[in-house]
Amino acid sequence: MTAPTAPRVPTPGDLARRPAPPAPTKRAQPVAARPGQPYTPRTLTPAEALAPGRIGKRERLRNLFTHGLRISRMRPHARLVALTLLPYANDKTGLLTPAHRPTIEQLADNTGLLPAQVHVQLQVLTQRGWLYSRPIAEGPHAGKVGLCLAVPAGVLEQLRAARAQAPTPAPAE
Repeated sequence: MTAPTAPRVPTPGDLARRPAPPAPTKRAQPVAARPGQPYTPRTLTPAEALAPGRIGKRERLRNLFTHGLRISRMRPHARLVALTLLPYANDKTGLLTPAHRPTIEQLADNTGLLPAQVHVQLQVLTQRGWLYSRPIAEGPHAGKVGLCLAVPAGVLEQLRAARAQAPTPAPAE
């Protein structure tokens, strides 16, 4: 008699070969908790956890991106490539326009990795939800495909929950 097997949880590799995420729907997003305020993280399916998270008005992409990379369990080379891309991205949207996007050779020079290693790490970032491509709708590069840096929704929920559990800062005297 064999033991019953648990249902298989999809890995990032299973979900990697999906098209770009659909346009976000207008459903209620949780408000980013301030330190000391109660916050209940949403339960997400694996596909929702890898989708780009929605960053609130009071949140900053750069801060969330760097803190999210720290708590992620990605390999150092993937984190290095992601942090190297961050200065090229738009502060609010994370968009890397074709004019300002570094080439693989430039990333290899900046990181000290081989171009093939950089290419693999870009694929890893894409599979894990930290990087995705989308068409540019307006401006001089309209119609071209731009890369976007994003914080996956699952990591964003972890960051918000950790922030809510952080002690409140004492008022300055």
